[in-house]
Amino acid sequence: MESALPDPPKPLFRDLDPEDDDIETTEIESLCVNCEENGMTRILLTKIPFFREVILMSFKCDQCGYSNNEIQPGARVQDKGVKVSVAIRTVQDLSRQVVKSDSATFKIPQLDFEVPADTQKGVLTTVEGVLERAIEGLQQDQAIRRVHMIS
Repeated sequence: MESALPDPPKPLFRDLDPEDDDIETTEIESLCVNCEENGMTRILLTKIPFFREVILMSFKCDQCGYSNNEIQPGARVQDKGVKVSVAIRTVQDLSRQVVKSDSATFKIPQLDFEVPADTQKGVLTTVEGVLERAIEGLQQDQAIRRVHMIS
């Protein structure tokens, strides 16, 4: 009598695949930094093709509506980076997906615009999303900066 062998364990970091119906996320109740109530953090360990293993995290607070998305390396970060260039010619190009690590520099030379390394958390977003995040960062504490400029 033969016994059936158990299915081999799935790898911890699986390829990011939209056809995969068996995606395993972990949900953890965590403190909202905005209102200090409990919200929900969802964590997904995955591999992004041609990139590396990553940890995707999203937080949502149902109490105040605050949300946050972040990407962290799931393995050792290589010593030397990679330069990726893209031409943004149409509005649709702003919707191109971007994996921006926290140590990446994001530049738009035509606008003399730069998001320096280590100024934004790692994120899986779009070109437009990187720009929106930079605008939010510039607007943060703007009233306080204006008061200091006047003084």
